[in-house]
Amino acid sequence: MIAFESKYVRKFGGLGEVPPNIARSLVKKGIESRVVTPSHGRIDYFIEEGLAERIVATRFNSHDIIVYEVNDINPPHVIVSGDLLEEELIYGDRLWDKILLFTIGIEAYAKKMLEKNIYPDIVHGNDWHSIPAIIMLKLLYNSLNIYPAFIYQIHLLNRGRIDRLFYEKMMIPFNRSLRICLGGARLESTISGIASLSHGLLERFAGLVADYIVTVSKHYLFDVLGFIGWDLEDKAGVLYNATDWRYHELLDEVKTRHPKLTDRLKGDLRSDRSVLREYFEIEALDNMPDNEPYIPDKDIAKIISRVDKYPFKGGGRVHGFQGVGPLAIMSGRLTGQKGFDVLVKALEDLVYKVPRARIVLFPIPVKGSLDQLKTLINSSILYHENLRVVPGYSVYLYKLAHLASDVYVAPSRYEPFGIMALEAMASGTPVVASRTGGLAETVLDIHEYGVLGTGVHVRPGYAGELYRALSDLLLFMESGYYRPYSKEWNAILSAIDDEELSTLLLKNPDAPWRVRESCIRRASEFSWDRTADQALDVYRRALSNVEKYV
Repeated sequence: MIAFESKYVRKFGGLGEVPPNIARSLVKKGIESRVVTPSHGRIDYFIEEGLAERIVATRFNSHDIIVYEVNDINPPHVIVSGDLLEEELIYGDRLWDKILLFTIGIEAYAKKMLEKNIYPDIVHGNDWHSIPAIIMLKLLYNSLNIYPAFIYQIHLLNRGRIDRLFYEKMMIPFNRSLRICLGGARLESTISGIASLSHGLLERFAGLVADYIVTVSKHYLFDVLGFIGWDLEDKAGVLYNATDWRYHELLDEVKTRHPKLTDRLKGDLRSDRSVLREYFEIEALDNMPDNEPYIPDKDIAKIISRVDKYPFKGGGRVHGFQGVGPLAIMSGRLTGQKGFDVLVKALEDLVYKVPRARIVLFPIPVKGSLDQLKTLINSSILYHENLRVVPGYSVYLYKLAHLASDVYVAPSRYEPFGIMALEAMASGTPVVASRTGGLAETVLDIHEYGVLGTGVHVRPGYAGELYRALSDLLLFMESGYYRPYSKEWNAILSAIDDEELSTLLLKNPDAPWRVRESCIRRASEFSWDRTADQALDVYRRALSNVEKYV
């Protein structure tokens, strides 16, 4: 498994979850699996803990590269370290240089293993960062008449264009030949010839070289093939993501991190939810540890640290709310894709309709996101009674927020899969999700499924539609905290504009809790063990394609 992120080393987003979790489940099934990933400044920790074994060192253009095996974690990892590979910021300004050094390290490791006659049956590359390594390994092994199956998995299209300078920079030899499978037939071509077939598209080039291509949902496969070419359809499929979040395990973890909750929680979904929400909104938000939130980009962290206008305290920390109300949360990379700006546009109408609404955002700042972050900060200052922004990572708050919330907001403009929706559902939290990519498949719309539903779909990018769906679902879930048909319950019912939601609630006042149970059940259907079974099927198909040209 080649991956530029791993949750066991350093991760940025959902990509860091997938390869190590699939590999871990493959190990359970008796398949020897390793994750190969850059150090991103973490190797010293593994060395100090006595977990890292130095395997090989090499030097490239004055850069020292050292490769370690870390076998005492599950799954075992191969960590490529040295120079740029020690930058904590995973996706910095010199990303392609970092990818090149990563590739050179992988090549050195592969050659070292070949001295022991050790080589893989499968090479599973994840996203475009792995493309140079896929090409390098295929050239290396095939030159020795070794033919592993190469899988290329697209988690998110980069849509990058490349020219001859790219191949030169990545040390990809134009004159070397490769055997590939295209249209169900064997084709042998030089790298130059394959590059010509790729029409300058980085990911089409990888798809041509790979023996099988996968992405993370059926909806996104349509987008992928529309971009890389439908002539690759016969060797393309789906490998769904999953989550290892389970409700009672989350609850135990949160109680360990927040001892105050131990005596307050009774193990009952209904009574516990009220306690968790009040504790999160008033106490926990107000008492983040001094070392949180963690913001990888040091320049952005420096700017955030100076923001101390209410509700901010400085250092990225915030004041808790002044009272308890219906809670919605949102998280993810601060990019246009995720739709934080769409939620901001919906805020004015939302707080007018649901004055007690509490919205907590967990944006992860990325390069170029400073203007968007400033917009979120200014919005939190303006809507200080309703909105909190916690930029970066907060282990103290993150899972607690999921267990405390009434609705998770996923207004993505596009979303290949959306692990965050599974995590929300595993926490018993329904999702207002854009009808796009994996979100269209994992989130079951209450309008169609009733109490077996797990959320509500909206069109991507429509702030008015998001406001209506979010406000109505917040009120729908809020009704669960009141005695059915009481004055307060009737007031909430009359405020819901969505006729289908209000009718469902009127017929079944227990519907909010039934929906929470459906969320937990739906998330459990997406397990890494099931994904590993899908991976094994993909590997068999890839090996079958290899047989056509060996």
